[in-house]
This record gives sequence, C-alpha cells and structure tokens, in this order.
Amino acid sequence: MYLRKVKNKSNTSVQVTQKVSGKRKIMKHIGTARNELELIELTKLGLKYIDNCRIKEGRISLFDNRFNQSELKELLSNVTFGKVMDTVSYKFFDFYYHFLGLDELKDNCFKDLVIARILNPTSKLETRNYLEEKLNHKYSLTEIYRGMKKAFDSGYKEIVEDLLFNFAKTNISSVISVLFFDVTTLYYESFTEDDFRKNGFSKDKKSNQPQIVVSLTVTKQGFPVHMQAFEGNTFEGHTMLPVMKGLIKKHSLKDIILVADAGMLSEKNTDELEKENLKFIVGARLGNLDKSIFEKVISVPKIDGSSERFELTKTKFLIINYSVKRASKDKSDREKQLKRANYALNNPSNLTKNYKFLKKEKGIKKEWKINEAKLKKAEQLEGLKGYVTNALELTNTEIITKYQELWQVEKAFRITKSDLQARPIFHTAKEKILTHMLIVFTSLAITRYAEIKNNKSTKKILNLLFQIKELTIKDKVSNEEIRKFTEITSEDQKQLLKNTKLLSFIQGT
Repeated sequence: MYLRKVKNKSNTSVQVTQKVSGKRKIMKHIGTARNELELIELTKLGLKYIDNCRIKEGRISLFDNRFNQSELKELLSNVTFGKVMDTVSYKFFDFYYHFLGLDELKDNCFKDLVIARILNPTSKLETRNYLEEKLNHKYSLTEIYRGMKKAFDSGYKEIVEDLLFNFAKTNISSVISVLFFDVTTLYYESFTEDDFRKNGFSKDKKSNQPQIVVSLTVTKQGFPVHMQAFEGNTFEGHTMLPVMKGLIKKHSLKDIILVADAGMLSEKNTDELEKENLKFIVGARLGNLDKSIFEKVISVPKIDGSSERFELTKTKFLIINYSVKRASKDKSDREKQLKRANYALNNPSNLTKNYKFLKKEKGIKKEWKINEAKLKKAEQLEGLKGYVTNALELTNTEIITKYQELWQVEKAFRITKSDLQARPIFHTAKEKILTHMLIVFTSLAITRYAEIKNNKSTKKILNLLFQIKELTIKDKVSNEEIRKFTEITSEDQKQLLKNTKLLSFIQGT
C-alpha cells in the first residue's frame, strides 16, 4: 500500500493504492488539491490512513511512511549483510550422511569433501575456496591433503563400504539377492603414463591418453555397495572376479545373482563364478556364437516379446529374446554404419579400422571392401538379444527382467561422471587418486539414497535447494547478528526440507 499523486492541469489527486496481482488498485481517494497547502494536508491524511490500515492488520513495515527516504537510508546504513551461504543445501546432504551411518568415521574434513563434491564438484583448491566462501568451513589446502592421506592410511574405503552394505540390508532390502556390476574408464588430460595411469581400451575413445578402470557394484535399487579402481590397461573382463570374490567372502553372501553386461562374458569368468557357487546373468555376444548355436538363434520366431532357451552346458544356457522395437533400432544402426562404410570407400583418406562393416583384403593389394559376411550376420541378428545364465530355476521372463535392471548401475555411472564430475582427476599419486574415488563413491551413495527417498533426480534436488540461501545481517552499532533465509517458494522445496527435518530449523531462525 502506498500514496500516489496524480497531477492534472489545475489540481493534483491524492490516492492510496496497492498492487493486486500485478495491477494497481485504488484503495481510497483521499482528495484533490488545488494548491500546495492542500496537497500537504491531503498527503498527511493519506499517510495517516495507511498507518491506520497497518495498525488494524498488525503489520509493521520496514518501509513505513514514518521514515522518509533519507531516514530509511540512514537506518539501513547501520546494517551490514554478510555472505550468501549454501547452509540449507549442506545440511540437507549432511542429514543423509548421518542417516547412512557415515558419522562413525568422526572426520569432519572427509565429510566436508564428500558433501562439497555433491554441491560443487571441482578441484581440491576450488573445493577449499567453496567451503570457506559458501559454508564458512575453513581449511588450508595442506589440511585437505592431510585429510585425504588420513582417509587412505586409516582404511576408510573398507569402513565406508561395510557401513553402506549394512545400511542397504537394514534400510533398503533385508535380503540382497541381486547385484549389478559394470565397468567404466576415466581418462587424464595427459599423454604420460605411470604405474597406475596407463593407456588402455577407453570407453571415452581416448585410447592415446592414460586412464584408470573403475568398477561399480550396486543393489537392485541402484544403491552402491562397492567401487574399485584398477590400472588403466586392465581388461574389463578381469575386474569382475576379484571384486565378487571379495564381496562374497566379506559379507558371506549366498544365493546371490550377479548381473553384468556382455563385456564380462568369458568362459573363464563364468566357470570361476560357478566355482564360487554364484549365480549370474550376463549379456551374450551373439555374433561370437558357434555356428550350430547361431543357426538355432536366428531361427527364433520373430514375434514381439518371444523368448527361447538353448543349452550351452549342463549348468549354463542361453536365453534369446526378440523385440520389434529393438529390431527397428538395429536395422537403423546397420544402415547408418553401412552408409558410413560406403562413404569411407569413396573417400579413402577417411579409412581406418573404426568402420564396422569394412575389412582389408588379404594378398598384395590389401584393399578395403565391405565385409559382406559381417553385414549379413548383423541383419540376421536384428531384434535379438541374448543372455547367458546358470540360474536354471528362473523363467525366461525373470532372467530378461533382471538383466534389464542393469540400467541402475549405468545410471549410477552417469551420476558419477556428470553430477559428481569424477573426472577430470587432477591427482597423480595413486593414494590420492584412490581417495578421490572414495570421496566420489561416498557422494554417490548419499545422492542415490536422497533420490530414492525424495523421488527426484540429484539435479532437480540441487536446483530446488540452491534457491534457498542463508544471509547474515549485522548491526554495526551493537554488533548483534541475525540469520535470515530466503523465502521458500515451492511445495517441492518445503517437502525436501520436511523430509530432512530442516523446515523447523529454517522457520525457527
């Protein structure tokens, strides 16, 4: 509510107005002044009317009409506003850090590095700056590196994994019957190898740059229970056995079904898994099947959703599933690859080994040509997907469904690489690399559980939380300080705060 003066040709109208839904509404017409003296009197009447309205409503305004502009400025000159802080965002994820039992580490530096990785994933130097500027948590860079060394020397990785595994059994699923396993690579902006960072097969197509290989194991709900880093030239198929043997031994796992993609499939791997009495469902490479099995596979009826099983050994069999949607995609991919191959043949300067349907002829000329056999095989396999398993008691549908849930670990890797920005890694020493990955892994566990409980993505949660800031207001005369949070503008924000008991904290300040 405010006073408005409208000048006309011979007089001035004095009105009390108010903005309602973005539009000006006249609340009361005080009068029309024909000279300066009348204008002064009408202005006093208008201000008195506004004051009476506020008194009746029980409202006191900072911009009360008792202050003229200069008085208001003088009043505000005695007040200073401090930093804009991300207190609410920090406390939100601190709630889940505590809920997951990670406070058992009793290490505030490690906790701050984990939560900062969620809020502002960047280098350790920038993390130090962020912690001080946005959270008022002060560390020197030396203290941060000492904290990382403490985490490595004190075996935090084993402690964290035990805490998370036990949490998953207690709070997510009392019986962990399925584990999903996958591998990715993290490359360095460097071309120099060492004992740990080595060149190898890169999923990011950076094979000329050193990398590390990282495995991740998650539950059916996508909650991570194990992460391990390997040397950069480690074949991904060699990572599954040591990881699963370690998990089986540590947690005395029984009746577990391991689900992994086709990169993990080898006769040695499946034999070793059976020796450990471990059930598995692994993606099959249909193009590598023996001719006798291959002929049976391509003869599967092309009916959407149909499936058949073929015996490989007495304890292993192959499930084949056909999908019309998959067939359409496979056909499209094949046609695109063939188009690329023909373009390369017509433009020889582009020829490399990276074209799926090209091969180099044997003999003196060694010319490139279309690999007709491979092209035909791809066409025959369109719409077909294979799964190798020793879980004989499961139906085809159950096996296919469990394999399709492998997206949970793929999603966890996407969060690791995008939201938590596991790379670029700025460390070169092996112990710092491993501690960095532990920080990322712990952050992943917190964000995944927060997603599960709030039914929102990490990105959505952060977008909502970052809108709520904490301000510190200080009186220069008395040196008194008060905290003030910016307004909660949506029900989604309010629900996030309720779920973590933060709403009462904010409203109580």
